[in-house]
Amino acid sequence: MHVDLTPGHYTWGCHLRGERARQSADVTVHQPPVMTAAGPTTMIPVEPQQMVGADLSYQTYVSQQLNGLAGEITGLQSAIAGGDLARAEAAWLTAHLTWERLGAAYDAFGTLGTSIDGLAPGQAVGQTPGMPGGPNFEGFHRIELDLWGEQDLLQAAADTTQLAGNVAQLVEQFSIESIPPAELPLRAHEILEDSLRNELSGDDDYGSGTDMASVEADVTGTEVLLQLLAPLLKQRAPELVPRALVQLNRLDRALEATRQDGHWVAVAQVPLSEREQVNGAIGAALEILAIIPDVMPVVGSTL
Repeated sequence: MHVDLTPGHYTWGCHLRGERARQSADVTVHQPPVMTAAGPTTMIPVEPQQMVGADLSYQTYVSQQLNGLAGEITGLQSAIAGGDLARAEAAWLTAHLTWERLGAAYDAFGTLGTSIDGLAPGQAVGQTPGMPGGPNFEGFHRIELDLWGEQDLLQAAADTTQLAGNVAQLVEQFSIESIPPAELPLRAHEILEDSLRNELSGDDDYGSGTDMASVEADVTGTEVLLQLLAPLLKQRAPELVPRALVQLNRLDRALEATRQDGHWVAVAQVPLSEREQVNGAIGAALEILAIIPDVMPVVGSTL
């Protein structure tokens, strides 16, 4: 007997009069594979408990990075206190790239994350940062403006103290929070979406000209998530991770090619041909990464 079934979970039962009822084990019917940019893919829902291992590994990764970040901010404070502007700028970049490698995209760390790395209040997407200020502007980009835009070490010291307090609070908060099961599949592509929106547009450049370096750090954060999700993705989209890594490596090479005399430069100063290589590579990577939440929807998720 042939029966067409929609994807889902089924059991077969046999109920004969006078006999004990018999029932089969649960059987999962999957959707047929679909050809995508990531190769053949099949949507197979993920039970929340299947995400526990990836969630715990990611939580460990983020905790380690946050602790390292706290130490790097202490180094930034030391450089500022020593009155060495060049050393302070280098220390700022080291700490900021550590933050970027966390994959802090789309308010991943809530209001604290916005306080640590948000844009100036009132700045619209696509608007050149200019020279904003005000008491409500804080975090890495406020300090970036202090160092590169205003060369004001006294203000930078006060703003770095505030940043250190916010990071310390996030370290404590993150240690007791659990990651929603559906967050990692979403974040695997949201990191680079955020890069495309804020960094490759130059919207969050307040003078350092290091947006290309930030995108490179975002690539690292994306690769970490891909490796954590790889076991679950293998049965749903066996070619996705290898294809995504090829495009991420291509993006890395394109980013490195934008350096001038070994130094990062502002997005607007990168020649058009090199920017096109970066944009093409990140677009190809995003086309693949955007498939992840679709092929592994988490059961019961409201995200």
